[in-house]
Amino acid sequence: EISRECICVVELEAGGKGIAFKKHGKIETPPLLVTPSLSEGNISEPEKFKEAIKNLFNNASISSRHISVAIPDASVKIVFLEFEDIPKEREKIIELIKWNLKKNLPFTVDEAVVDYQITEILSDGSRLYTLIVALMRKAVLAQYENILNELNLTARAIVPSSFAVYNFYHDLLLDVPACAIVTAHKKRIAVMTLKHGKPHFYRSKEISDEKDGLREILVSLNYYHDSCKVMPDRIYLVNSGFETVDLKSEIETHFGRVDVKPIGISDVVRGADSSMSIFAGAAGAALKDED
Repeated sequence: EISRECICVVELEAGGKGIAFKKHGKIETPPLLVTPSLSEGNISEPEKFKEAIKNLFNNASISSRHISVAIPDASVKIVFLEFEDIPKEREKIIELIKWNLKKNLPFTVDEAVVDYQITEILSDGSRLYTLIVALMRKAVLAQYENILNELNLTARAIVPSSFAVYNFYHDLLLDVPACAIVTAHKKRIAVMTLKHGKPHFYRSKEISDEKDGLREILVSLNYYHDSCKVMPDRIYLVNSGFETVDLKSEIETHFGRVDVKPIGISDVVRGADSSMSIFAGAAGAALKDED
């Protein structure tokens, strides 16, 4: 996982008793080395960045050359689109997405790389297709891919960090039909609501401090409540760095009778403890498969 404040690497091992941590490592990134952006290259000094990745893999004793990568949320535009009908061909669906978003991007659609996932829902007796769409500027994606290729690393998948965290905890989130997962890092927060385990609403925001982060979390949940007229039955809380703000009690105080359940990496993999939640994005990328 690559972020403004650190880079994490995780190697997982699947066995008869589930998933176990095998190797992991983390390094703090120098200021401004990674600057998340939709429009511009994210890595200010590629050679320094490559050296940091080399040291990270060497120190963690990870030799695998095939990886999956979680990149900053702010480098990817996520939107939800609804259509009454869609083409069968993937290429035509992508063209439909680009046509609908051509006025809402900070770059031309010809410069966009698009990926999507389809969720079918019923509404008022009509079949609607909800698409979760991810867009990146080709030049931004290419910078990540080129640097990794120069390190002889092959990325099987590149996903936004919040969706890597969602991927990691996915099986836990199926217990409640309507829930939310809130991820709190020192410099960023993300709120995602789910219906039957599938994303329904998403907001990610970079923050200045923990009080700012709490405010943005409450704003996100309030916005979802106001726009959808419901609250999630349960809020799963992933604390990956907050120390001075008690997020669980603050959310419970603000929303009243809401079930807030802290979850951590030890709920999913063997050999981990709750203090390792900073690795959730990297572990979620590691679990990413071709689907």
